[in-house]
Amino acid sequence: MKKSQTSVKKNANLISPLQLKDYSLIQLHVEANPEFRPPQTGEYKGSFGVNFDFRRQEGSKVFRVDLNIVVNSQKEVFINSPYRIQILLQAVLEFEGDYPEDQIPHLLGPNGLAMTYAIARGIVGQATGTSLHGKFILPTVNFVELLRKKLKSETKERNLKTNI
Repeated sequence: MKKSQTSVKKNANLISPLQLKDYSLIQLHVEANPEFRPPQTGEYKGSFGVNFDFRRQEGSKVFRVDLNIVVNSQKEVFINSPYRIQILLQAVLEFEGDYPEDQIPHLLGPNGLAMTYAIARGIVGQATGTSLHGKFILPTVNFVELLRKKLKSETKERNLKTNI
């Protein structure tokens, strides 16, 4: 018994200060395309989009992540795709202990999104697993790049509003 306690203590620094506390599925829409036929060569070209927002609980280190994922939402793309999917998920994340305030954005952005996205991927995989075309696995997303683009876009918007 003592050995396992020592083992946990040694590995305590492996536990992230950012912890998933809860999540809720807000919306899930999965539509199988009965007319879809896999292409003879290569893979089909679908469309994919991810949008997100962070909200902080006032006076705490608790954050809500709203994650919206859409796959093949346009009719002209869905015609040649196995599924049309939309999922909206909320996750509650918390920084435990005395994690430095100035480091929160660096860990929350990519890690919080990756944690929430992993939950969404599991839900979509389960929902499509018994569907007409089998399990659909959401593609891996580069959240560092997605965050960079969103920050650049928000900065541009802010500058436009300031200049008006």
